[in-house]
Amino acid sequence: MKKSILKEEENQDDSYDRGASAVVSSGIPLTEEGAEKTKEFVPSKGLTSAQAKIGLDKYGRNELPEKKKPKWLIFAEQLWQPMPIMIWIAAITEAGISNWPDMAILLTIQFVNAGLGYYEVTKAGDAVAALKKSLKPLATVKRDGKWSNIDAADLVPNDLVLLAAGSAIPADCLVNEGTIEVDQSALTGESMPVTMYKGSSCKMGSTVYRGEVEATVEYTGANTFFGKTASLLQDGDELGNLQKVLLNIVIVLVILSFTFSGIVFGYLLGSGEGVTETISFTVVLIVASIPVAIEI
Repeated sequence: MKKSILKEEENQDDSYDRGASAVVSSGIPLTEEGAEKTKEFVPSKGLTSAQAKIGLDKYGRNELPEKKKPKWLIFAEQLWQPMPIMIWIAAITEAGISNWPDMAILLTIQFVNAGLGYYEVTKAGDAVAALKKSLKPLATVKRDGKWSNIDAADLVPNDLVLLAAGSAIPADCLVNEGTIEVDQSALTGESMPVTMYKGSSCKMGSTVYRGEVEATVEYTGANTFFGKTASLLQDGDELGNLQKVLLNIVIVLVILSFTFSGIVFGYLLGSGEGVTETISFTVVLIVASIPVAIEI
């Protein structure tokens, strides 16, 4: 009796495994939601140039939006950080006691340091922009019934693209037929390539590891998974780990600087030094005790 029950269970498991493997091999997801999506998915046959132009006007270019700061704002930020603010306070103090030479020196240090910071920031930004310009990705797309290589930024939803081994996936695409293996490590951190079936969504920023299929463009630009993630990161105003460490260092330095400068100020006044000379010396001591060029 027990043997017959066990045999029946084994037969049921075998039939389930065969059914599941048949479903997976046909490219149909096992979940009801995935099956519904695959059922609704209609593979593209390619667009005409006129349709592509309409799509480009409607959805925009297949590029991630970039927030560019005006150059004047970059320079202004170099003058309005914790360390430069201390220089402004020192310069105003020197002006208050009519010590114009020291005030001029402090202002010179302020603007020279801001100029160097501005140069470094803009130089790095220009280098990245030049690199992006030189590395424009191409996409193999079917337009007007012909396959051609175009700038991936000109892709629109419902375009028919070719995904081949070694190529970058230019937009969020749905596999039309067949299977490919996709390296999604840049997005998910997975070390092993993921197998994509009919109706599976290949994300922009991934790379085709093995295989070749035709796919339909689903989303482009900011509407892609990669674009939405990038916009969330850009919207965040949180300080990075390095900035937090630097901020803590600056706070400690400021506290120590003002503490020791206050002791020196009291000692000099107690020794009979003039108020003007004492203030001037204390200001110089505060400025010299903190690295002005440190950025937060």
